[in-house]
Amino acid sequence: MTFVVTLIALLIERFFDWSHLRRWYWYANYQGAVMRRFPRQSSYTILALTTIPLLIAVAVIQVILKNPMYGFLELLFQLLIFLYCLGPQNLWADTFACINALVHGDSQSAAEKLKISFGVTDAASMQSLHGQLLDNIFIAANRRVFAVVFWFIVIGPVGAVLYRAVTLSSSGFPKHEAVPELVQSARSVESVLDWIPIRLFTWMFALGGHFVKVVSCWRKKAVFTLDVNEKLLTDCGAAALGSDDSEHVREDGSVERSAVGLLDRAFVITLVIIAIVVLLI
Repeated sequence: MTFVVTLIALLIERFFDWSHLRRWYWYANYQGAVMRRFPRQSSYTILALTTIPLLIAVAVIQVILKNPMYGFLELLFQLLIFLYCLGPQNLWADTFACINALVHGDSQSAAEKLKISFGVTDAASMQSLHGQLLDNIFIAANRRVFAVVFWFIVIGPVGAVLYRAVTLSSSGFPKHEAVPELVQSARSVESVLDWIPIRLFTWMFALGGHFVKVVSCWRKKAVFTLDVNEKLLTDCGAAALGSDDSEHVREDGSVERSAVGLLDRAFVITLVIIAIVVLLI
């Protein structure tokens, strides 16, 4: 069931943009209500109070749906939860829209598009925008898709909800006032949750791209500290494309499209590995 859900969800996410159906503003309102109810609690306590009830609810529903209709309802529930926890914005739709804006639009509209899609704020030059887009493609691929896949595989729908709730708290919510202490605490938890997925994801880069360069980069940067997670992703992603860094990117969009191709191969390899593991178990 795990492989089937993962396969269907990734195919849907790759070829269809259902971002408009993923709305998490209710979670922001819920989190705000909890903070007002417990104003003196630490940010980690608030994070726990807003996350744990969701995890319990998802776990209880999954248990209830386990046997009816030969597990079909459980499969449908897992698929819906998985799809809802991806993103929230579609990685591929945002990436292609940004590439088109950079290649065919003016610098101002391209900078605005990158800001909306990936939070890029440094618009010093078109060269800088291309480099930042490339970096953010790899970072977003893990944050929006791969880490969700990993935690879903490890602990099911509960893992997907856990990761998405933490990442939403760490990035703040649009149109809602962010609480710096809560954002910082959530980022610390997110770094812990990202540690294993990012290191596995970069190995997928090696298998789908320039293996020798990625392994060399991995050996230098895959240290035990949490503060190199994103740097490891971006450097290994660039290495997989045969480049030493992402600072000098051609301005025709070809490198970013190559990055999308690399991600597609990485996710296919991930699905193959999951299938093999499921068969062996």
